[in-house]
Amino acid sequence: MNRRTRKNTNPLTRPLRILVLCFAAFALGSTVGCLPRFAPLPDQAPAMRQSHLNASPEIDGRARFCQIVCTLADQRRSEDGTPPDCQTLIWQLKDEPAPDRSAPPPPALDPMLRVLIVPGAFAECFPEYGMPFEDAAAILQGRGSRIDFVAVSGRSGSDANAGRIANAVERLPADPAEKIVLIGHSKGAVDILHFLVGFPERARRVSAMVSVSGPVNGSPLADALEGVYRGLFSRMPFTDCPPGDRMVIDSLTRSYRTAWLATHQLPAHVRYFSLATFAHREAVHPLMLFSYDHLAAAGERNDGYAAIIDQLIPGGTLLGYVNLDHWDIALPVREQLNFGGVGSRADARQLLFEALLLAVTEALEV
Repeated sequence: MNRRTRKNTNPLTRPLRILVLCFAAFALGSTVGCLPRFAPLPDQAPAMRQSHLNASPEIDGRARFCQIVCTLADQRRSEDGTPPDCQTLIWQLKDEPAPDRSAPPPPALDPMLRVLIVPGAFAECFPEYGMPFEDAAAILQGRGSRIDFVAVSGRSGSDANAGRIANAVERLPADPAEKIVLIGHSKGAVDILHFLVGFPERARRVSAMVSVSGPVNGSPLADALEGVYRGLFSRMPFTDCPPGDRMVIDSLTRSYRTAWLATHQLPAHVRYFSLATFAHREAVHPLMLFSYDHLAAAGERNDGYAAIIDQLIPGGTLLGYVNLDHWDIALPVREQLNFGGVGSRADARQLLFEALLLAVTEALEV
């Protein structure tokens, strides 16, 4: 477990990693033209959801989460006048329930939360972009929140990384009053699910987990790139991320993920939350346009890497659909590689990170 990713000092490695990103996008983009095209859904059309045998239906927490986000935005408006617009940051779909106007304001952040953040695939290979929510976590750490990061293998599968999460949880001080909350961005959410199932003794200490843009049901992108990665990218050397078990892409295919969910029961004592993302094409980082088009060609509303139909934990609470791409929700990639002229998303990340912790605080009080 570490508090920050180690920064790479080799001046040649960053251009190499960017080149690899571009090449991977091109390899994926070559498959887009072979896919049938579907008309895009209207912005406010209801979201389709996966159903899983023996799983409870999702709990719809969108209206309440939107209230929390807007309350925080109003507070920040009074402080500095420049908060994100909550009405455009959170998608308002037609199947969303009306907010409860009599609901109380969100609670104060629970000081007994112990938060561990798990990064996604290849995060270890790009240390200059930091851990998920690193900038937002630093602000809350300054206010006394206990937030740490789990160093998982960027190129290993979810079973291998589950062991690293288990070790991180085991190293935490034994305090029965603490409420351990695991937050996983992208594949980090999948790694957490494998930990909760594979290490039941240590998982008993966990009160809640949050998936942020997590490909819980896998992603068609993984199916498209599985062979390319195994044959080429799995053998490429990176200074910051050894090859691991080379199962990073395999563990994200839809066939593997849906089969895993069908044959594994998630622990009932843990509260599950999903924060999903999708955006318009012009709002997606240019390096994700090929992957965005791959998913959009099949009619998938997506964030550049994952379709929203794949981002929900079975039986968990759906916090909302955020109008950001797969990186902007958690990582400062746009701030460091801004090819499209779209401004910083740091304020939105900070707002959403605090809001999801408040939502978890409120749910755990019940």
